[in-house]
Amino acid sequence: MKTCSAFFVLLWVTAAAAQPAAPANTPIVAKSTYHPDNSHSETIVDKTTNELIESTYNSGGALVAKKHYLLNERGLPTQGHIYDGRGNLVARSQVYFDAYGRATEMRSFNLNGQCYQQVVYEYDAQGAAKKPKVVNVDPRAAPSIKPGVIDFTQNPAAPGMVVPQQQAVPAQPKPAAEPQKKSFFKRLFGK
Repeated sequence: MKTCSAFFVLLWVTAAAAQPAAPANTPIVAKSTYHPDNSHSETIVDKTTNELIESTYNSGGALVAKKHYLLNERGLPTQGHIYDGRGNLVARSQVYFDAYGRATEMRSFNLNGQCYQQVVYEYDAQGAAKKPKVVNVDPRAAPSIKPGVIDFTQNPAAPGMVVPQQQAVPAQPKPAAEPQKKSFFKRLFGK
C-alpha cells in the first residue's frame, strides 16, 4: 500500500515538474463561477487592455447577461456597460473612489440616465472592507438620482432643485458695535 501511494506521489511530482510554469504576469486571467441554481458566470480580465468581461449563463447554458468594464491601474472597475442575452445595451454603471483609491460606491443607470441600483462600500478603522450595502431604487419614483455635470464657475441651483424666493424681511436695527479688543501680539508689543 505504501509503495502504491509513493508511486502516485512520484508520478504527480514528475507530471507537475514537466508542466511549463505560467508567467508571473499573465495578461489574461479567466475564471468560471458556478451558482447554486445551476447557472454560471465566466469572467475574463485582460490586463493588456484593462478590461473585464463577465458573461452569465442560465442553467440551460443560454447567455442571460454580459457586463463589460474598464479597469483602472489597480485593476478595479471604473465604468461599464451591461447587456442583455441578445447583446442589447440595457444599463451603464459608474464606480466612485475615495482619496485612498478605494471604491466607495457603484451606481447603475438605465438608458434614461436614472439610477436603479447603488452598491455602497464601507471600510473599518483599519481599512478592511465591510460587507457592501445594496440599495435598489425604483427609477419611476421621484426624485431619482441622475448623473449631471456640475459647473463650479457659477452658483446656480442644482438640476431639479427650486431656488426659494427671498421674502422681504423688515430690516432690523444693528446693535451698537463693541469696541474691538487688541490681539495678544498688539498687547504684548504695544503697537
